[in-house]
Amino acid sequence: MSPTPTLGTVGLVQQSEPAALEDLWGRRAVVVAGVIGLVGIVAADGAAARLEVLALSVVTLAGFAARSRWRGMPAVVLGAWTFLPAVVLGLRQRGEATMFLLVVAVSFLVLVTPDRRARMVAGVLAVSAPLVVQAISPQDWGWPFWMMGIAFGWLSSEQTRRFHAMATELTATRELLADQAVHLERRRIAAELHDLVGHSLTVVLLNLTGARRLVRDDPDAATDALLQAEEVGRASLREIRASARALRDDEGAGDPAFVPTPSARDLPQLVATLVSTGARVDLDIAGDIDEVEPVTGLVAYRVVQESLSNSSKHAPGAPAHVAVAVAPDAVDIDVSNTGGARRERGVAGVGLVGMRERVEAVGGTLQAGPHAGGWRVRAHLPRGLGEQA
Repeated sequence: MSPTPTLGTVGLVQQSEPAALEDLWGRRAVVVAGVIGLVGIVAADGAAARLEVLALSVVTLAGFAARSRWRGMPAVVLGAWTFLPAVVLGLRQRGEATMFLLVVAVSFLVLVTPDRRARMVAGVLAVSAPLVVQAISPQDWGWPFWMMGIAFGWLSSEQTRRFHAMATELTATRELLADQAVHLERRRIAAELHDLVGHSLTVVLLNLTGARRLVRDDPDAATDALLQAEEVGRASLREIRASARALRDDEGAGDPAFVPTPSARDLPQLVATLVSTGARVDLDIAGDIDEVEPVTGLVAYRVVQESLSNSSKHAPGAPAHVAVAVAPDAVDIDVSNTGGARRERGVAGVGLVGMRERVEAVGGTLQAGPHAGGWRVRAHLPRGLGEQA
């Protein structure tokens, strides 16, 4: 079984996308800046002005292209490389349309720079650029509006960056939760198969053992034991098929071979099946087990089933006692045996782990360990889960 996914998976997913995203934003920045440069060239007066706009626009484009290929470029280098051409063109009065280059530059820098302080400094410098140009070379070109436009581009890119980071994290979290759901479902299936197959095989083996001992002295009794083992095997096969049908989400209620999920009301039959194999098990029920909710009843059934299977396997021939107390708010289960061979203290099998997981899944508690020369399992299961299911 693969290990359970952890939150570290989110970080790995988030680190796998920025490079491709930077390339995408870089290509878009080059296209937009190129269009702005062409507009500036057309709007410029004279060949010298057009040549100057062309040269400095190419410098800006080169900065965007270089950042896409050289991702180690410091933010200060990228900022100077892409901001200065637009500022110089503004000082040279080569067309106010080139101020759009500042909008593109600060937006691209914010989108590709992880350092928040660098983004803040770049945004402040870009917003201040029109004011600096106006102070050095006074002209009537609407610099306050350009300041607001550059600030809008800066803040919009910051918001876009946050939205993308949130979307990436949500996608990674969704994949993580899906992996965890698959892992938990595998554990649930493993627990179901262990409880069902383990108990069924225990009963079958008990019947086969009894038949082997009686085959010479009492052939009829041996035949009855074999028939009962066969019936238990068929019943187990039907339940396994029903579980497989449930996993495929098929509708099995109308199937004559459909086996309903066991519940607390099936406990007497469970004990009777074991008693018929020669096991010494007595059952004491206090309260109305028919009123126990399905979810709690299933957990109660599996706890008793696994406990008796363990008792038959680890302490064959030892008497076992099952006490079930049904109260309005909880179901208490006490399964104990005395005598017989015992597993060593501290050795926990898969069945015990599965029982604990089942009980804890419904908010209950489980205690299991040596007791009075034998073994004892006590479970406290809160009620009410069936009404919510």
